[in-house]
Amino acid sequence: MLFDDKLSKILKHEILAINSHLPTKRVSLSEAIDGKTDYITRDNSKVSLDQKEIEILNSLCPPSRRRSVLLPIIVVRRRNLGAGAYVITGELLDQYLVLKALDKIEDDWERFKDSKEGKLSILYKPELTELRKKLPTCTVLGFS
Repeated sequence: MLFDDKLSKILKHEILAINSHLPTKRVSLSEAIDGKTDYITRDNSKVSLDQKEIEILNSLCPPSRRRSVLLPIIVVRRRNLGAGAYVITGELLDQYLVLKALDKIEDDWERFKDSKEGKLSILYKPELTELRKKLPTCTVLGFS
């Protein structure tokens, strides 16, 4: 039991270390549209969101929901779901925006919301690569 506790502490520390690039507090899409494009990471780095990426997300997001979207959108590697599987964290709206940006869905927000409630959207490595090319500053990769 003592070994397991020690190993758990070491693993927890390592996961925190490899996720030091994650934001401490994220910026809403509406704040980003208004010019507040910086956030601070866990390792105290300052990162700026790219205006072109903000415009892409703004064009995809229902206007009434812009305050709900927090940037950067966090995508987490989930080894328990299989090789190269990633999950979009946050709200259902975050999943919608990512899938819409990748041209994976044609539905509008209302139709998507009704069809996907409670379901995970899993991305695989090729989709993640495409997402990171399209929205490199507005998305961030985490590890679990």
